[in-house]
Order: sequence, then C-alpha cells, then structure tokens
Amino acid sequence: MWTDRDQNVIYVTQWFDKKLTVYDRKTGALIRNVSVGEAPAHVMTLTDTDRLHITNNGDTRTDSVMELSPLAAQVLRRMDIGRDNAHAHWMSHDGKTMVTPNVLSGDTTQYNFKTNSIDAILPVSGHFSHPLATGMMPDASKYYVANLLDSTITVVDMKLHTVIKHINLIEHYDPLSGAISGPVGALPIQTPVSPDGKNMVTANTLTGTITIVDTRPNLATTDEVVAMLPCDPGCHGVQYGAKKGGGYYAYVTSKFSN
Repeated sequence: MWTDRDQNVIYVTQWFDKKLTVYDRKTGALIRNVSVGEAPAHVMTLTDTDRLHITNNGDTRTDSVMELSPLAAQVLRRMDIGRDNAHAHWMSHDGKTMVTPNVLSGDTTQYNFKTNSIDAILPVSGHFSHPLATGMMPDASKYYVANLLDSTITVVDMKLHTVIKHINLIEHYDPLSGAISGPVGALPIQTPVSPDGKNMVTANTLTGTITIVDTRPNLATTDEVVAMLPCDPGCHGVQYGAKKGGGYYAYVTSKFSN
C-alpha cells in the first residue's frame, strides 16, 4: 500500500488480479479500480509529480512498470526497465531515480526519470537468487536489494552504478549443526532504510527474525548486521513511522499471524 502526497487516498495493488485499487483514506470508500497488468506487486509515488508507479511481477515483458497520473486517474504509459517480473521498487528523494529488483533475472535496474532511460542493470547475486525488494538511503547515495533465495542483501552505489558489498544474512548459521553464533535472517523480503539514514530493518520470513543493518557511512559497522529481533511467523512487510518526540518506529507485518 501507499498514499498520495496529501494523504487523502490509499493505493492498493491486487496481487492475485490485474488491478490497482484506490480508497478514500478517511472513509474507506472505494474510489476506483484501474487495470494495470499481471500480478501488480508494489506501488510508490514520485516526490516531485505525485505520479504512481506500479511493478507488475507477473508481466513477462520488459515494460513491466506502469506509470499513472496522480490519484490513479489515468494510465500514462508502460515503462521499459529492460527486464520483466519486477517487484518491490524504491524511489529517490529527488524524483530522479527508480530502482527495481528483477525477480527472475537476478539483477536490478536503475531507471532515470530525468532522461527517461536506464542508467544501469546490475547483477546482484546468482541468477536464481530471486531479488525481491529494495531499500534506499535518503540521500540516494546507495540502495539495497534483498535476495530472497540465497538470503543475502546486495549494496549498490547509485552514483558509480556498482555493487559494493554483499551482506550474508546466514553467515552465523551452521547448516550442519543448526548452531547460531550471531544475527541470522533467512529468506529476506522487505528491507527499507530509516528516513534518517541510520539503519535498515529487514523482515526474514523463514527464520522469523528481523535483522538490523547499520547504514551510517564510514564506520566499522557500516553495512553490517548489528542486531536481530524475533517476529511472528512469515514476517514480510516493513515500514517506518514517525515517533512522538522524535525518531522512528519500524512496523513489521507477518503473513501467518494476526
């Protein structure tokens, strides 16, 4: 789900259908359904224009991202990101860049809205690593790609368009003995960075754990897993919300719990 700039509506993708749904945030009333493509996965808006962008995970064509006008009043275009089966994308603070994890090709696309072209397509892990979600630093200096099937997170420099690190979330797990010697996370899904750029929270659906990565630059712990917390079975979604008095809470949803 996502909201518009004025927080008047809620956008919801219908994963098992072909539609985007728009609701009135205050009343819950249905405003409209819009056909967008096969298995729409995620929706976000541009900070400068409030246009919507929806990734169609089920589209087997390279123009697998849909662009809609504000409030989803009109489908504007299909966007070619060079790959099909895009999933949980992220937008930069300045409205310039969108990054997508491309599930079936093991790579990620950086799309430039100012030039309407692809800046880079980079492999993030093995071909079958299933990159599923992204998170971005608030200054758009780097972004992170969660690779579901090999339980890693790839760190990408956005200016140089290069992979700078792979974070192994199961480094401290011994598959033979089952021993755990530090924070672990298997099958990572959503992985947003905090609005202040200090940390990244990842929901790991297999291990039922939440891992915390230090995203602050130029530290010994930069892009290292520094903590692990428990979550209910099937933890999947993560989003930050402002905390009264300053700072942020991270809210984590679980598929198999109420």
